[in-house]
Formats: sequence, C-alpha cells, structure tokens
Amino acid sequence: MNVPLSVTHPPGHRDERNYILQTVLTEFLGLNWVAREGTDPETRIALGQGPGGPELVLPDVLFRTPDDHWLTLASLPKRPLCPWQALRELPEATLLRPSVPVLYGEPSPDGAWFAQEGGSIHLGLDIFGSAFFMLSGYEESVRTERDEHSRFPASASLAFHEGFLGRPLVDEYVELLWACLRRLWPRLSRRSPSYSVFLTHDVDHPLGCTVPWGVTLRNAVGDVVRRRDPWLAVRGLGIRLQGSRGRHEVDPYNTFDFIMDANEKHGLRGAFYFMAVQGGQGAGRAAYSLNTPWIRRLMFRVHERGHEIGLHPTYGTYADAARVGNESRFLKEVAGQLGIRQPTWGGRQHYLQWQPITWQWYEDAGLDYDATVGFADHAGFRCGTCREFPAFSLRTRQPLRLRERPLLVMDVTLLSRQHMALEPKSALAQIEHVSAACRRVGGTLSLLWHNSSLILPWQKRLYLEALEVVTAP
Repeated sequence: MNVPLSVTHPPGHRDERNYILQTVLTEFLGLNWVAREGTDPETRIALGQGPGGPELVLPDVLFRTPDDHWLTLASLPKRPLCPWQALRELPEATLLRPSVPVLYGEPSPDGAWFAQEGGSIHLGLDIFGSAFFMLSGYEESVRTERDEHSRFPASASLAFHEGFLGRPLVDEYVELLWACLRRLWPRLSRRSPSYSVFLTHDVDHPLGCTVPWGVTLRNAVGDVVRRRDPWLAVRGLGIRLQGSRGRHEVDPYNTFDFIMDANEKHGLRGAFYFMAVQGGQGAGRAAYSLNTPWIRRLMFRVHERGHEIGLHPTYGTYADAARVGNESRFLKEVAGQLGIRQPTWGGRQHYLQWQPITWQWYEDAGLDYDATVGFADHAGFRCGTCREFPAFSLRTRQPLRLRERPLLVMDVTLLSRQHMALEPKSALAQIEHVSAACRRVGGTLSLLWHNSSLILPWQKRLYLEALEVVTAP
C-alpha cells in the first residue's frame, strides 16, 4: 500500500519532530508519510488526508516541554518509570518481554495505556518523543556525571537504573507502533528487518613494542603473581624485545591475520580503525605512526582482503573539531597513497570518549558514520536501538548527514576488572544475550574486539566462540 500516512502534530519543535518521524517511519519501517502542524494537543496518524476514518492517537509529552525547560533536568523522564503490560493488548507485537517501561507518556484517566474503540486506537506511550530522547543523546546532554575519561557512564544512565539497558527499547517501541498501524490498516507493508553482524577492531596497539614498557612490566608481574606462570612472563618479555628489533611476525599483538581469517570463515568483513597521529600523554597516548612501513603494509593487507579501514581519533578529540578534521584528512591521505578506495569512511573515538557534539565534528571532518556510542562500563543498548540511524545535532537542532552505528558489546567492557569483570563463560553468555535481542527485532549486533585482546590461547578461543554464537543460524 503506497498511500502515505498523514501525521498531524502539535505546534513547536518542528525540526525535532520531522527528524524523528523520518527516522522511525521511513528509516526503520520504510513507510511514506506527510506531516502538518495542528491545534490538537496530541499526535494523530491517519491513512491519507481525507476526513474521517481510523486514527492512531498518541500523547505529545517531550516535545511540549517549555523552551526554558528544554535540555534541563526538569524535562527528563520521571522516575520510577511506569511499566505497561503491552503484550496483553498487542500480543502480535515483537517484544523481548511482556511489559515495556514508559519513558514519556500519559495513560487515560482510568489508567489504561491502550484503548481501541470506534475504529481508532489511543496509545498512552509517546513513541516519537521517547525515541528522540534515546537516539539524540538527550540525557547525557543534561546530566553532568562523567568518569575519569570524561565519559557518561552506564551507571549514571536511566537505562541502567530502570533495568532496560539490556534491551533495544526504541526498536520495541517501533514494533508496538507497527502493531497498532497494522491493526488499523492491515494492508500496510513495512521494510522487513533482518539480523546482521558488524565486526569492528580498534587498533590501539598494533604491536607489543608499541605498548609502554611500564605496561609490559605490569603484565609480566601479573603473569607471575596472578596467573602463577613465570614462563609466560619470560616469554612475553622476550617477544617484546624481538618486536623492538623488527621481528613483528612473532609479536603476540600481531593477530590481524588471525582476526581476518576468523571473520572471513563466517562470511564477515571487519572494520579496522587506525589512529592517524602519533603522540599524546598518559593511557590514551597514540603509540604508532601511519608513516611506519609496517603499519602501511598492514593497512594495505586489510584493504586487499576486503576489510574496511577507518579512523580511530586520538584521546581528547571528542571535544576538538580541528583535531578530528586533521586526523581524518591524514588517514585518507595515507590511504590514497596506498591505493585504498572506499565508498564510506567511519570511525570510533579512542576510549569511547563521546558527547553529542562529537557527531558534528565527524560530519565536518567528512566522515560518513560514527561507531562510538556504547558504554565502556557495561554492554547494552545505549541508544535503545541496534539499528543504524541518522544523527541529530542538539546544538543546531538540525539532522546531520552522519550515521550512527551504535556499539553494543566491547571485549574490554566484558572482561576488564574495571568494568563487568566477567569470566569467559559469562562473557560469552552476555554476547549471546545481546545477539538474541538483536535477532528478535531484526537489528545489527555491533561487536568491538581489539587485536591486543587476542594474545593468550583462551582469548583466541573466546573470540572464535563469540563468532560462532553471533553467526549461528
């Protein structure tokens, strides 16, 4: 059915409304629509523009926020969130659980979140406002909590405290919207979602000899004290010395062929994000140069095997437009010298340092997508979705050309003692849980695994097992 939906919405926030209508209705559902401003306090969706006929009526909560409360604590969802037992009234909807938390919404006077009568449906869930809240980074533009790397932590988020970080809530809201639309207009057809896997690899330390000696010595002490394996410590130090002398084929960090072999076995192509500028200080220091012949050969080999080259902007660039632009230009310059041509260029911030304004810097730098937006301290759905979506600038209040590919799972998040500190078996179970959620709603599992996390045999086994899990039929 090609007749467009007619969306009538209250006044105000026209650009924000058009963005989220385009994202939800066009990007996610593949539907045509036209929108106009009305005088009613609710959002009304009809089929076509003729008078009468069925309607889907939704409350307008977030976008009626007064201007002086926009992007303030007063505009955040009120806690505790109300649960709606959605599958009782819409059993055909694709959800992970029978109930969904309501971010923004208004039940009817009798407390009902759903009513179907007279050929129309009244829904108490503000789907468009809630989706905008999650996709735009609205919450972290308001809250000031940050960790030692200037990141908004999962532990400060509404999703963590209300228990929905482990589910793609925006995708579930879209499924509820679709269930309502199909009840009213059974001949409507949507874009069919399908599960996929997006493998990514941040190249922080391509070789062991790029790791600071202090880190190498700490690892050696850990081999002796925690792992009780002095031989492992001696072997690691020996290999480090050989790498310093140019024998990179025995460097334990040189796992790139292992990664590409494993990815290709499952029909997958990975994205490898390289740092473009050497230097910096502390833990976030960029320890290698793209001018190094070995790095250039590595980049070409990655490209030659059909994998993607991307940018890994250095520490602190999340708030520095000039540095992102300079690093992007240099990476593309080196790639051009190597004969590397790609239809799209993307990247991910070092240490997952990100704030909503970072999207603007990526767009200004000529990048096509970002793959940063996931929490460092906990796996899950930071944006509430496992679908790629267009970014929106809260600063300019305009949609961007840039796309976001949200990060769902990172190896360091699962295994580091500073984060989830999972044992390999539990880490694999967590990956399986996120993969199952993505499969349920037909989304993309975005997985980050560092080459430097594949040194020991158990680490390689875990990666291979993870690929088996995420690509299983």
